[in-house]
This record gives sequence, structure tokens and C-alpha cells, in this order.
Amino acid sequence: MKVKKMKKGIKKSNKSVTKRKKSESKVSKDEFFEEDFKDDDSNEDNDWQNEKTGNKKVKKVDDIESSDSDMDPEEHKKSLMKLKETDPEFYSYLKENDKNLLDFNLSDTDNDDDNESVADSDNESVLHHKPNDKLEVASDESDFEPEDNNGIPSGGRIKVTLQLLKVWQNNIENDKTSKSIKIAVEAFHAALQTVSETQDENATKFKVEGSAIFNGVIQLCIMHLPNAFRRFLKLGTNAHFAAHKCKRFIKVKGSLKLYLTDLITILRNVSSANIQTILLKHLHEMLPYIQSFSSLKKPLLRVLLKFWSTGEETVRVVAFLCILRIATSHKESILEILLKSMYVKYVENSKFVSPNTLPGINFMRHSLTEIYLLDCDFAYSHAFLYIRQLAIHLRNAITLKKKENFQAVYNWQYINSLSFWSKLITLSKKQSMLHSLLYPLVQIIIGTIKVIPTQQYYPLRFHCLQMLTNISKETNTFIPILPFLLEILSSYDFNTKHKAVSMKPISLICILRMSKSQLQENGFKDSIIDAIYRLILENAAKDSHLICFPDLYVPCIIQLKTFLKNCHVANYCKKVKQLLEKIEENSKHIESERSKEIFDLKNMTEIENWENKIKIQGTALAKFYNSWIKIHQAQKLKHLTKNDEISEYNLPSLRKLKRKKSNEEDMSSEEESDFELRIKGTEEEKVDDISVKRCNKKSKKKTKVINKKVPAEDDIPTENTDIVMDINSDDWE
Repeated sequence: MKVKKMKKGIKKSNKSVTKRKKSESKVSKDEFFEEDFKDDDSNEDNDWQNEKTGNKKVKKVDDIESSDSDMDPEEHKKSLMKLKETDPEFYSYLKENDKNLLDFNLSDTDNDDDNESVADSDNESVLHHKPNDKLEVASDESDFEPEDNNGIPSGGRIKVTLQLLKVWQNNIENDKTSKSIKIAVEAFHAALQTVSETQDENATKFKVEGSAIFNGVIQLCIMHLPNAFRRFLKLGTNAHFAAHKCKRFIKVKGSLKLYLTDLITILRNVSSANIQTILLKHLHEMLPYIQSFSSLKKPLLRVLLKFWSTGEETVRVVAFLCILRIATSHKESILEILLKSMYVKYVENSKFVSPNTLPGINFMRHSLTEIYLLDCDFAYSHAFLYIRQLAIHLRNAITLKKKENFQAVYNWQYINSLSFWSKLITLSKKQSMLHSLLYPLVQIIIGTIKVIPTQQYYPLRFHCLQMLTNISKETNTFIPILPFLLEILSSYDFNTKHKAVSMKPISLICILRMSKSQLQENGFKDSIIDAIYRLILENAAKDSHLICFPDLYVPCIIQLKTFLKNCHVANYCKKVKQLLEKIEENSKHIESERSKEIFDLKNMTEIENWENKIKIQGTALAKFYNSWIKIHQAQKLKHLTKNDEISEYNLPSLRKLKRKKSNEEDMSSEEESDFELRIKGTEEEKVDDISVKRCNKKSKKKTKVINKKVPAEDDIPTENTDIVMDINSDDWE
């Protein structure tokens, strides 16, 4: 049957050539192909298509002259030989693919019984073609897509479905080989190809269409791949491991690198904070595999540093946890890059400080300190260079005295840099090399205060003095801070009348420089007094247990008394007087305690023991400061979170009841009048009327009562607390 079909094909090809010569003068190569092999089976058609895609050239046959079916075999053989001269390319193609078509035997037409039967049935003399013995039997299209063990056809691009994802999930949970892992990684890569800018359909054998399938593939990899890699590599539950040392690592090396590369790519292009958090948590599990591929460390750090410096609160925290894990596991190779790049990111993103950006800046400062403290001696070289750079900017501002040099020092980036180095040095150990940078840093901060000691830059002065106070408190080092505070009390005239009125004191938390309009408000003077009161009280509480406290604070007491004599503003005098009383009280207490014992001034150990005893007992000044600072921190937190603007109080209003006139006046002896407390709520809420006692008739002001909730001690944050959302541990499961 196969021979008969080939004969008919040759016969029809001869007829088609003759007809085309009559109808058209030129025939294309593709048309010739379509007509000649129109009735061939699917195998021959596919082979011809493959040759066609390989740029095989097929020309029309001009020299084959077979007008009817009675062509003589000898004439046909001559026409074929003539084809060798006219179209050698087509002749060579026939010779390569079916040599028997050219070298057929003429005697077969007379001797073969099958040929006689065919000639009798068709009444035609037909050429006999001997096909190749190794021809494949025609079959259905499904035979060309054999299925492997996972139910995946091997030919063409496979369309991923939800049913197929369930099969993969079952396989990846139970399969101990690398086959299911490779399939999941390839599907993940195919999913990314659908959303990438440069799509390459031939790069993957899977086809992902629709958001549901895309999410299913991503979920499959995030939920099951970490355990699958661990199970295949036999890593167990050890959190710190070296995957490249496993014997079976070579089998999944390519898939693992492809997956980590795709994971970095999708992290780089995702904008939703929730999705970023999920992917970063998954990345945190996959980080031990990164050490096996050194080329992926820098691209990954670039993405993580971007999230750490500019992301949402939760994204910042999870990104830092990933950075910290990389730093601890690759301390030798990666720590130097981290110290430099993270500090640069911190400076770049601390240019503008506002209630919205301050929590992020505080978080970056605290987390950057943790990275530097991983190796204090190694961080010394970086700290020395950056502190020296700050000193050079300060020197240029003092010597050159140009506007651009002043601006290089009096800006938030410079102040935040000083704040970071002061925090780092206070947390470092006394034996570390970082502690040796304490003195130059203190000198830079004091020099920054002295560059422009005017009223406009009082906020900047307070920020610098707060750094010095923290350094002195944490390192137990004496730093002359009080003179810079007492200078303001003696130089600024608080008796001058203000030209503008502000309802509240101006918050200095996010301000370095006061504008001219702000200097004329009464809120400016209120904020200055509050800052002086807070800093002097904090320093006095810090030194309240020292044996030299009465002598050390004599200039402060004198200056405060002088201020009380000259100042005529009652509110300011009240605060300063309270501060003076607390300092004098503590001085008398220390004098009475030290008079009970005789000290040898050369014996410092004995003096330190006495001071520690007083500190443990607690002084009245220190106790007062601890209670005051809690209220101050609560107010500061309230300002940063803008609770006054966010809160919507549904406050009651007081209205006087209208009494109807009556002939009989039943008034009590106390002459009380009733008021009705009406609450303006929503239409759904109905509140009963409440009667309250009469207020004084002379005062016509309406009073609003707000139940202020006093924060508990555990709820009040400390001075440097970041307003960052906590991570729920359940999210990691």
C-alpha cells in the first residue's frame, strides 16, 4: 500500500506540473511543494516542513515533460537525467532523500505482478517506486507527545493548568529525585517570561497564561521548594549549612542558580509592599544557598539595600534581617561592601527629616549600628575615614567662611552622620579601636555648634547637645555641655514682646534652622525654654550621684538665679525656678552625704564605690527626671504620630434647657438650674439625655472634658524608639 501511494504521488505530480505550465508562466517553490505532497501522510509532511524551515530551496521543474499518464518509462528516465543538468540542486535533494526514485529498474514494469495489477486497474502504465525499508507507520498526533512520569508531554510548549499544578505539588512533596524540582523551577522561569519586557517563548517549554496560573506557580515554588531542596540535598534542620559541599549538589546546581536569579529579578520588579514582604521572607529561607554562587551576592545586596533604605516599615525590617544573615554568614567577603554601601544609603536617605521620614531614618541608624558592631576593629578604618571627612567639611566652613561651606555642615545629612557615629561609639566597647575616635568626634560636634552661634540655629545646637549628653551618659565621660545652654539664657532676651502668636510651642524635633517669621512668634521662646529645661535637667540627673555635683553646678545655679531676676515672663520663671530648686536640693543632699565620710582624693576606687552606692540608692533629682521624661516621651510620640490630627473625638456639648413659664415656680433653695448633655452622634446611635448640675452663671464659656488616658510605663517608648510595625512571628510559618 505504501508503494501504491508513492506511485500515485509521482503520477499526480507530473499532472500538476503540466497543468501549471498551461495556466501560469511561473510557479513558486512553495506552491509546487503544496501540490506535490498534498496527499502524503503526516510523517512526510512534517519532514518536508522541517526541510522548509531549514531554508531548503525548492525550484519548479521546467524540464519534466509528462503530458499524460501514458509516458514511456525510458522517456521518464531521460527527463530525470536531464533534471541533473537543469536543476542540480533539486536533483541532489532527490538523490539524498530517495535514491531509488532515480535508480529504478525498467524491467520491474514487466515482471512485477503487483505492477501489472495496478496497470490493469488504472489502465495506465505507472512508474514503480521502491520506498525506504525503514519507513515509520503513520499514527495519530498524540503519539508525538509521549508522557513522562510526571504526566508532562515532552514535545512543544506545555500549557500549565491548575490540575497540572496539583500534580506537581503532589510530586514535589513526595518525590526524592530532582525531577520535580527542575519542573517547578522551569515553570517559575516561564511565569516570569510572561511579565518580562524581553519575552523569549522558546526559552521555556512551559506556557503560563492567566493571573490564577501565575499566582499558582509562584505559590508552589515559595511554599514547597525550600523543603524540596533540603530533602534532596539531605540537609536536615540545620540552619547554617554549605549546600555546595553536598554530594548531590551538582544535580540541582543549574536549577538552583536559575531559581535564585529569577527570585532576584521578581524582587527587583515588584512594587506591592505585601508581595515584597512575602518574597523577602522566602528569600530569607533561601539565603544559605547564595554562598554557593558568588556572582549573585552583589545583585542581591543591591535589591536588599534598596528595600532597607526606601521601603515600607515591614519591608525594611525583613530586608535588614536578610542583610544581617548575609553579613554574619559571609563576614570576610561581604562585610566591607556592606559597611560602605549601607552608610552611603543612610546618608542619601537622611537628607530630609519630617515626622513621616524620621522613623525610617531612626531605623536605618539603629540597624546600621548593628552591622558596624559585628566587627569593631574592621569597622574602625571606615569610621576613621568618614569622621575625618566630616572634620574636613567643618574646617572648610570655619576657615573659608563661604555660604556653600556653611551649607555643607549645617544640613540634616551632616547632623545625622554625627548622630550615627556618636551612637556607634557609645555602644562600642572601651577596649575596641572605635572607642579611640570618641575625642575627635566630640570636638567635631562642639565645633559644629560654634560655626554659627545665632538664634536661627538654636535647634541645631540642641541636637548637637543631645548627642553630647548621650555620649557623656553612656561612656561616663565628662563633657562641658552646660556652658552652651547657659549661654542662651544670658544672651537671648526673653522679655521682648512677640509680634506673632502661635498656639503651641514649635517642635524642634525635625527643625535645624528657624525662619525669620518663626523667630517673632511666642512659640519659639516657649520651645527654647522647654529645650533648655530638658537638657539641663537631664544632665543634672546624670550627674546627681557624683561627689563633685555641688561644685560642678555652682555656675549653673548662679546663672539660673540671674535669669530669674531679669526675666518677667511668669511661665518661663516658673520652669527655671523649679529647675533651680531641684538642683539646689540635690546639692545639699550630696554635701550632707559626703560630709559623713573622709575621702582620700588620690584613692579613686573609694570615690567610685561611694558614687555607685549613691546611684543605687537613687537621688530625688534622678527620680524626678525619670517621672518627667515619661510624660515628655509620650508627648513627643503623640506629635510624631500626629494623634491630635488623626483622632476624631465625639465630644459632648452643653445646652441650657428652656423652661416653660408657669404660675407656680418650684425653685429649690440652692437655686439650681438644669442643663442637658446632648451628644451629637450618628443617626444610628441614640443616647439618653443626662442632667448635670448648673455651672457658674458668670462664666459663659463652654467646657469640653476629654478623658486623657495616662500611658502605662510599659507603653511609653524610650528616647530613641522607632515607630516601626512589629513582625508577627506567625507570618514566617
